[in-house]
Amino acid sequence: MAWRLGQVQEQLRERELDGWLLFVLHNRNPVAERVLDLPAGQIRTRRAFYWIPAIGTPVRLEHAIECRTLAGVPGQRRTYLSYESLRQELGHCLGGARRVAMETSPLAANPALSLVDAGTVDLIRSLGAEVVSSENLAQSITARLGAEQVRSHFRAAEILRHVARDACGEIGRALAENRRISELDVQDWILKRFDCAELETDHPPIVACGPHTALPHHEVGSENHIQPGQLVLIDLWAKERQPGCIFADQTWMAWTGRELPTEIEATWRLVRNARRAVRNLVGARLAVGHEIRGWEADEAARGLIREAGLGEFFIHRTGHSIDESVHGSGANLDNLETREERALLPGTVMSVEPGIYLPAYGVRSENNLVIDLDGEVRVADGTDQEDVILIHS
Repeated sequence: MAWRLGQVQEQLRERELDGWLLFVLHNRNPVAERVLDLPAGQIRTRRAFYWIPAIGTPVRLEHAIECRTLAGVPGQRRTYLSYESLRQELGHCLGGARRVAMETSPLAANPALSLVDAGTVDLIRSLGAEVVSSENLAQSITARLGAEQVRSHFRAAEILRHVARDACGEIGRALAENRRISELDVQDWILKRFDCAELETDHPPIVACGPHTALPHHEVGSENHIQPGQLVLIDLWAKERQPGCIFADQTWMAWTGRELPTEIEATWRLVRNARRAVRNLVGARLAVGHEIRGWEADEAARGLIREAGLGEFFIHRTGHSIDESVHGSGANLDNLETREERALLPGTVMSVEPGIYLPAYGVRSENNLVIDLDGEVRVADGTDQEDVILIHS
């Protein structure tokens, strides 16, 4: 945290904020945990606060029986015991501050950053402070990545590409041998490949076949066997196991047959082109030094699908921020579930995954945009899926 302090304080002053109050209790606030680099597995049953003033020395406030919660973080140490003393010490920390950033979201416009409970917000307000969302601070501090982190993303993306395509090969072998293979079998096969490649994930991949492809968050089942003449959707995400590494997140589409039906081909091309429209718009804006907000990137894809008369079947945002978590703290590509007003920043990674989910089948295509510090937009080699993979013997 010490090396970031000047950067944080400069941003606080630019935004006319008196400080940033980070709240820690259990594991409720991953933004605070990342900013403060708190160790995993730590006991956090009592409230702790870390106050970063726009000018001056930070203060760490901890309960008397958990006075090591913020032990590795620089700053003046203070403790409290009773609820009366907590209020008194918080008042001392804030020192009359009027505008205080916390992990809140007015009207829950950004649920992923609505991390501090309403009662704690009320407590800070009772001390005379206005609580302001820290979403722009959080994005700038936690979602911007270093060069090695970006390289770790590209390494993970290359492995995911191979694993997804090899999984299609495994399906093809099973069908050629008249061997039953279920969605769960393929999911297990992918997880074993992750283990061999020393990748980790926070949830098993999605493998969906036939009508299950119409469910964006399909729950994989052992009874769902993949048959000839079916769509197959494989959505997989993982990162290298070393600390600080960044997720890659991809969705691949395949067809168990020699020729893709005309209707599905048309749907695929629309979704693929919507994905590419996002990259083109983001790249064009940043190339001339203009910012682009998350909602605008969403509209690049959503508008194309809407013009084709299928807007009602695109039922989720276009993409999400990616960092050390697969759903990161940066700007999402969203003008549906929320209106994402934050700009897409250099040094960040995000998924781009438009989809169309019809009653009989669904199509989604996903790769990840990396915005370099110089504003160049890149995707990992080979992840711009051109055509649906044909699986046949």
